[in-house]
Amino acid sequence: MRLFNPITMTEVIHGFHDTGGAIQLPEDNWFFTMREIPEGMRLDVNEKGEPSLMEIKSDISGNE
Repeated sequence: MRLFNPITMTEVIHGFHDTGGAIQLPEDNWFFTMREIPEGMRLDVNEKGEPSLMEIKSDISGNE
């Protein structure tokens, strides 16, 4: 198991970072295995505090 901080949206390393508020995720969770976030997506956190990907939607002016 590895740790994820849903506030900072980063991996937490036990013994190096404060583990308060961190959640456990399996070693093979996509957050730890993907090298890049796909184009048009951004990192988000779901209601369980787990990392998720959310599509970036542009407004009518083309701004993100």
